[in-house]
Amino acid sequence: MTARALTLVPRLVIYDGVCNLCNSGVAWVAKRDSSKSIAFCAVQSKSAEPYLRASATSRNAVLKRFIFLQEDRVSEASTAALEVAGYLNFPWPLAQAFLIVPLPLRDYIYDYVARNRYKWFGRTGSCQVPHSEVLERCIDAAELQAASVQQKSTDSQ
Repeated sequence: MTARALTLVPRLVIYDGVCNLCNSGVAWVAKRDSSKSIAFCAVQSKSAEPYLRASATSRNAVLKRFIFLQEDRVSEASTAALEVAGYLNFPWPLAQAFLIVPLPLRDYIYDYVARNRYKWFGRTGSCQVPHSEVLERCIDAAELQAASVQQKSTDSQ
């Protein structure tokens, strides 16, 4: 990870913007992060590109496992989820105790849900625009809004 990427946004969740479960997860985190210390970005957006490059992470990898960029570290899957919990309001930081569970077991469960998330929770054709409280924390807010307007005009034709 480069120093430049770290100065752009200190803590960033990069997630699958068309996944209903992922979007619900982002809204859930935002509601419980009262200090607004975590920013968000859909992996499908151009805004994600510098962070993906800096973290040596591919878009395809994020479509399978979300990533959490913080300071000089990149975490993914269950580790990312538990590290995000550390920035949330009490009692959620206590979830970090699950970091003692062996990584293969944690990620087996994470990957099982991730593989089935579209089937269980659905997906949209394009990135969802979060509600305003979350949107203000999205580094790709302008892109999401522009794509939404374009989609609405296409749908009305």
